Amino acid sequence: MKRYRRTAISQYLVLVFILAVFVGFGVLGTFVMSRVPFADHFAIPWAAGRLWLLEGVSPYDPSVIGLAASVVEESTFLAQLPAEQVFKLPILSLIFYLPFSLVPYSISRVVWIMVLGLSTGFIGFISLRLSGIKLSLPGQIGVILMVIFWFPGVSAILGGYLSPITIALVLAGIYLVIFEQDTTAGLILALTFSAFPTSGLVLILLFVWSISNRRWSILSGFFSGLAFLIIISFLVIPSWFMDWASVMISYLEGWGWIQTPLMDMANLLPGVADFLTILLHVIFGTFALFIIITSFRKSNLIFIYKLSLYFILVYFLHIQGSMMYLLFLVPAMLLVFRFWAERWGVLGNLLSWGLLIVFGAGTWLLVYPTINFTLPIDEKIISLVFPLMVLIGVIWIRWWALNIPRLPYETR
Repeated sequence: MKRYRRTAISQYLVLVFILAVFVGFGVLGTFVMSRVPFADHFAIPWAAGRLWLLEGVSPYDPSVIGLAASVVEESTFLAQLPAEQVFKLPILSLIFYLPFSLVPYSISRVVWIMVLGLSTGFIGFISLRLSGIKLSLPGQIGVILMVIFWFPGVSAILGGYLSPITIALVLAGIYLVIFEQDTTAGLILALTFSAFPTSGLVLILLFVWSISNRRWSILSGFFSGLAFLIIISFLVIPSWFMDWASVMISYLEGWGWIQTPLMDMANLLPGVADFLTILLHVIFGTFALFIIITSFRKSNLIFIYKLSLYFILVYFLHIQGSMMYLLFLVPAMLLVFRFWAERWGVLGNLLSWGLLIVFGAGTWLLVYPTINFTLPIDEKIISLVFPLMVLIGVIWIRWWALNIPRLPYETR
């Protein structure tokens, strides 16, 4: 009996390919950051971690902004600090930045863009798995490249936002839940708690579903992981919560910080904007509650369908809406494409790929030639029309997804 097995050459090729893609992101990111002006949302968390690790200064100290401004100015990148010059993330979020804070800014910024690029690509990869769409390898690569290089993906990567990592972790946790890796899923989802405005509504649905299905390991994994992170955070910085609370009290003064996509939709009719804002939030909030209630004890396919629909509502209800959260809609979009292809064959495939190209290239055409990565992009066709189209598509395929009988091997 052989003790060791020979590693297949294909496994080495996969590793080489991943490494090449990782390095490619770094080279491309360096080129773009040196030639395109952009608002850098990485510099402030990087500076917060660096001052704390090297000098013992609180991450919420005002000197953090000064360090961030100086390193951005000294770098060769055409970066500038965002309009909101404050570190307002909970200390738990620093676990994503601390390894980079020990490295000089210019190097860490390149590595960070590589990590965000792979995280965005992973969103496309895991969305393919969740939707169950059947594509050839070139087709899968095409979808992943669209997710990375369409305008919302590039904006999130170039801006240095944490959201691609958060969304990737949420989708990874859901994937593990579906395949009954509950404890691991709970631990991964615990890492997203610090980004609660982004992950919170999804976590609520998952908790309700896990309780209704008696999947207690999801809850135990999540809360044990969260408890560990909180305990460690107070051991290393006992005063962090009070420092963070003082920053947030100043930041949250008034209600101007709340800006959901539904508010943008209501503002299209200024005369009745206030009434429409309330009405739309009640409608979408009720719809989200209905999905949570009706997700009790559902099978995997039904759960995935409801989750895909729920992701769209999460986007519309996000309290600080941004185009980068359109990445949440990728599983829903691919689910629509899957059932179009299954029911309409060649026509469904052509329609799916046509819309994929429109979504990928069209998002750039809508902002060209007035692209400005130093300011938030206010393009209603991308931020409102696209998610509404996906919402209509998901509702359209409801009968095909939920009511048509499937063979045992198709239950997923």
